[in-house]
Amino acid sequence: MVELQARKLTLSQAEEVYKEHLKMDFPPAEVKPFLVIRQAWKKKNYHAYGFYKTTGEEEVLCAYAFFLADQKDQVLLLDYFAVCRQLRGSGYGSHALALLRKECADWNVVLIEVEDDELPGLEEEVRKTRKRRIAFYAGAGCLMTTTRSRLWNVDYRIMVMPLKEGWVQENIVDKMEQIYQGMYTIPVLKKHFEITAK
Repeated sequence: MVELQARKLTLSQAEEVYKEHLKMDFPPAEVKPFLVIRQAWKKKNYHAYGFYKTTGEEEVLCAYAFFLADQKDQVLLLDYFAVCRQLRGSGYGSHALALLRKECADWNVVLIEVEDDELPGLEEEVRKTRKRRIAFYAGAGCLMTTTRSRLWNVDYRIMVMPLKEGWVQENIVDKMEQIYQGMYTIPVLKKHFEITAK
């Protein structure tokens, strides 16, 4: 496994990753306009990390993670996480998550939305893909909670990656609402966001 280096990105670096990778790696319906990210960033409610390998004198981006942030409660919500297309299936994702634990050690917890694998009527292939994603995070030490949400008509289960010892899974709902309020207006949240199970 090639050694990765984690680096906190500047806003302009994050925009470059957004344009060159993120827009291609995620379905169009899941990609928020960069303007929304920029506004949250300027309020210190958004962060991004890149994971790089060095080959010769060249640095190559291998994976990236974008986060919504709540400074007050020291909570992060994983907004986007992906391994660059040509490197998938090679263990870079697990390596990047392990590095994230160290990089974000000053925070209390990372919240992770995973598409609900238990919805009735899901196609079997879709269910398998969702279960595989959940297993990936569980393998990295993330824990499933009972909290579920719906955002822009997509149903999610909420996982957590505790970063501080003794962190208890409490007030997840409050933490999620607080984070989203840092990015969206109340009318937008009322229309597009709800907690469907606590």
